[in-house]
Amino acid sequence: MSRRTVNSGARRALRTAGILTLLLATAAGAALSAGPGDTPVGVAAGTSARPEIPVDPVTGAPVGIDPKKAPTGAAGKASTGAKSGAPVGGSAAVRPAASAAGPGDTDPKPVTVKGTGEFADLAVTVPQTDHLVNQVVEITWKGGKQTTPSPRSFGRNFLQFMQCWGDDPTGPDREQCQYGATKGDSRISAGDFVSQRQLNFGPALIDPVEPIKQTKPNENVFVPFRSATGAAPETGGTSSFYNAQTTNEVPFAPTRADGSGQLFFEMQSGMEAPGLGCGQPVSKVADAPVRQCWLVIVPRGELDVDGKVPTSGGGKLQSTPLSSTNWAKRLVVPLGFERVGLACPIGSAERPTDGNELMSEAMQRWQPVLCQQAGGIFNFSRASDDTARERLQSDNPGLDFLGYPLAVEEQTPGRTPVYAPIALSGLTIAFDIENQSSIRAPEDVRKQEGQRMPDMSLTPRLVAKLVTQSYQYAVNPGDEDVATTNPLDLLSDPEFLELNPQFKYFFGARVPDLMLPLGSSDAAQQLWKWLLNDPEAKAFLSGEVHPKWKDRVNQAFIRLETSYPRSNYPKQDDYCQKFDKSENRPDWCNSESHPYLASMGDAARFAARGDTTGKSVWSADSIPPSMKKDPPQPQGLRSLMALATTAQAARYGLSTAKLRNGVGEFVAPTDTSLLITANAATPADPARIAVIPPGLPVAGGYPLTITTFAATVPSALDAASGKAYAGLLRYAADTGQVHGVALGQLPDGYVSLPEKMRVQLRRVADLVQQNAGVPEPALSPTPTPRDVPPATEAAVAPPGAEAVPHQPPVDTAPTAPPAPGPTAAHTPVVLTPKPVAPVAKTAESDLGSARYLLLGVLIAGLLAGAAGLFLPRLLRNRRSRP
Repeated sequence: MSRRTVNSGARRALRTAGILTLLLATAAGAALSAGPGDTPVGVAAGTSARPEIPVDPVTGAPVGIDPKKAPTGAAGKASTGAKSGAPVGGSAAVRPAASAAGPGDTDPKPVTVKGTGEFADLAVTVPQTDHLVNQVVEITWKGGKQTTPSPRSFGRNFLQFMQCWGDDPTGPDREQCQYGATKGDSRISAGDFVSQRQLNFGPALIDPVEPIKQTKPNENVFVPFRSATGAAPETGGTSSFYNAQTTNEVPFAPTRADGSGQLFFEMQSGMEAPGLGCGQPVSKVADAPVRQCWLVIVPRGELDVDGKVPTSGGGKLQSTPLSSTNWAKRLVVPLGFERVGLACPIGSAERPTDGNELMSEAMQRWQPVLCQQAGGIFNFSRASDDTARERLQSDNPGLDFLGYPLAVEEQTPGRTPVYAPIALSGLTIAFDIENQSSIRAPEDVRKQEGQRMPDMSLTPRLVAKLVTQSYQYAVNPGDEDVATTNPLDLLSDPEFLELNPQFKYFFGARVPDLMLPLGSSDAAQQLWKWLLNDPEAKAFLSGEVHPKWKDRVNQAFIRLETSYPRSNYPKQDDYCQKFDKSENRPDWCNSESHPYLASMGDAARFAARGDTTGKSVWSADSIPPSMKKDPPQPQGLRSLMALATTAQAARYGLSTAKLRNGVGEFVAPTDTSLLITANAATPADPARIAVIPPGLPVAGGYPLTITTFAATVPSALDAASGKAYAGLLRYAADTGQVHGVALGQLPDGYVSLPEKMRVQLRRVADLVQQNAGVPEPALSPTPTPRDVPPATEAAVAPPGAEAVPHQPPVDTAPTAPPAPGPTAAHTPVVLTPKPVAPVAKTAESDLGSARYLLLGVLIAGLLAGAAGLFLPRLLRNRRSRP
């Protein structure tokens, strides 16, 4: 072999060795410098290197992170939701597609049933018949005949609805139906038996095919009720399982002149209707199937059970729908309910979650699926935002849902909370008001008698009247704190009627106030801030008399120096009406006639049921004599309004008012309007969060859009809890954003989170899992100048967004609306130990002396690479010399 060939081989070997050494050294350096997972944030046990990366104290993420390089979750896969920033809602709504591993169908299954015989043209449509919980479903029909003599007086041609149980696949028996509790309905002064279970209607009217007959004179006979519990049948016409306060039966549903009709029907699970047991296991055997139930519709026409048109009793039908002749004409719809009670494996670890009501509907739907996918039973307890913040300071923070973060000055050193947006919804003024027009109303208005009013617009000033007991009927007679120049109620308020002329023909209906929840919440602060941002509402709350409308706030709110904004809905006026001693009656107070509700969810449900929950019926015959609860308002005569979340309003089928936003538009809480507001207030950098300011001046935006944040303290969790909660957050960021009616899906009333929010949610999920149980670094006694991040690294909220360095003050003097333009959000801190300020670490292993080995390896690699590149050239130069 020649010398030239040997030198050429040596040169190639040296060059190759140099390049390989350089690559290996670089790879070794990267492996030593990055912890497991190579995540940009996190704390691991044993970390001793001094961190110097500025982080956001709310999300725990480093400031200045490029959103395009942010982690996308444990699996590193993109969201299944709609494109970030794209409006959703309405007919053009973009819903996330269900993943293959997701909970399944996303749309409810409608069912249409048709009548026979004289009702052959009748078709009734039930839009949702599966995955039911306690909720309200809007039922419609066509092909009927107009109710006579009027929709308020049911003589003939109407429909009757009831819910039943029964295991026979062909449908229920009449003894299995919840019916007969509303016999006090004032619209049946003639047809007294139409809303009862009684089968004897007098000697002039007998059902010829009815097998249950009188066995002795003057005996009353009834269709028995057999409950799903197996208890003995109840034969007396009443039931221990349901009554007028609890039943969902609708004995009178009117049909319009065009043959159509509409009914908002409450579906009841076994929790609300224990006699039906819908959704409860049919046996105590493990994994036993749940009881499915039935909706029964009995159409009533011109003829009674004797086959004749009634001539007595005002020409009204007299017989019960349970009589054999009427029962034979029934239409039956199967109802599939979700399992009631524990749906998770027995023995699963319990992981507490708690917090505000805006999260309750989502958690109820997610819980049964989360225990299968996230490693535990996630018990959700509704609590105030203050309680959630207190949990963050406790030894067991769990996972908490709140509207505002914990004040930085209230954080315990070494226990830094992290936050991420988990739900996007809002507050709404929900209403169940049915057309009750006077005789002077035009014919087209009279045709809508008894039907739900779908639209309403409210200004902040009108809402301020409703929440301050400022209408005369919002207090008891004789209360001098409400001026006689104030309107009687909302529906008679000229200011309201000028904005809502569709209500000007109302007669008899009264809406003096809102059904309000007891307790405090961050959502309440949002509502009060929205009111204060409006000059007219602010002037009203301060006690000014309006120059045009001449009304003023209830003076109890001025006398007691009520301050705003506040975290609750005070009923400052607790006036009590007194009676003459000869009547032997105790005082009747406003708190009885207009009570608080336990929650917004209760307010929504009772409003949908027509139940004011007030007490105004004096019962002198009871022992002892007492004020009794008012009966629910009958279907078709309802007029109630409630403060609720958008998800609760959707669940209970309530209409929602359009509210005036910051640019003067009246906007309803739709997917589109909620998302427009959220996008206007969401920081461009996903490492930041900002509380959405109420009334943000953005065209098309809903003013009471609210983001709910998930929060915990990773260092106070054990590793198993951290992994489980991280699983919940990842689920919420992806599969949990798929809209649908099945368990595990996102209920109506929530908007799928924009991608920027999902990035935050996934990042915090990683942070919680990686840092669970890892002590935070010790704090040094004094800060150094380099502990302060540059001003350009400060977390900045978008124009008009509200800064969130700490919880806003509660019950303080009114504050001015946020000024336009950029404002500082939460201040980032530097990952160098310093007093009090929350800190975090990024490395996940203690490098110690390995950093010096790393330096040596890198230098050696560089020298070897240089030798491989330059040594052959030196050898050529030597050979070229003479």
